[in-house]
Amino acid sequence: MKKHYLYFSNRQTKGSIILLFLFVVVFSLPSFFQQVPDYLAVQTLPVANMEANVPDEASSTQPDDAPPSKTLQLFYFNPNTIDSISLEQMGLRHKLIQTLLHYRQKGGRFFKPEDIRKLWGLTPDEANTLMPFIQIHSPNYLAGNRRSGNILALHSIELNQANAATFRQIPGITPLLAYNMVQYREKLAGFVQMEQLQQIPGFSDSLYAAVLPYVYLNQQQIPKININKASSFALLHHPFIPENVAKAILILRQQKGTFQSVDELQKIPFVSTEMYRQISLFCTAE
Repeated sequence: MKKHYLYFSNRQTKGSIILLFLFVVVFSLPSFFQQVPDYLAVQTLPVANMEANVPDEASSTQPDDAPPSKTLQLFYFNPNTIDSISLEQMGLRHKLIQTLLHYRQKGGRFFKPEDIRKLWGLTPDEANTLMPFIQIHSPNYLAGNRRSGNILALHSIELNQANAATFRQIPGITPLLAYNMVQYREKLAGFVQMEQLQQIPGFSDSLYAAVLPYVYLNQQQIPKININKASSFALLHHPFIPENVAKAILILRQQKGTFQSVDELQKIPFVSTEMYRQISLFCTAE
């Protein structure tokens, strides 16, 4: 029987067709990538043009210790005592504020306005701008300048008589703080204790210490609080009237009307003789 060597089975025929198709696909692929569409074309720029279009990082970003671009809101201050909040209100740079505080923490002190020049990072123009507002209240410096009248005299401002303009003369007191001092005094119906300054919004411990040499309270004219008309705020924030007594005064005033005299406070059960003696020094019934 004669064999047909060139005969392909169905399986072999299908395999040959698939293999031929793969060959055609493989050899045809390069033709698909020879031409890149216009919207995918990449434009190569000369090196000079590329460098011209790249923004200069050093010129686009301003370092923290660069001179400020905004106008400073200056007021008289002592660099040995001024706090960070007041320095920020002046508009000084954050880096410069940190440098000044660090210098003081390490024991550094300023003895005359010109000493501000030794502050690291302070430009000559900034130093010249700040120096007229620097008031250093060391004994030697005060003695040499008190004749000229350029420095506020110590203990010269009475807390219950001064207005906002007078308070602004105190080193470190901004216009906003001066306004707050007057408003808080009115809410209290008058200061009776120096420590009440620390209750004013914006008054830090360091600022309170810096202000103390310039203010005082006239002990002969300390205002008495009128228990018939005083606000609840004034009664509850009075340093010599306990909170429970202040609340009792407000309740009795609402229930029975006005007090005929301060002596009626002795009828409050928990008011002792000693407590009444202290309260009576600062209260009146009008």
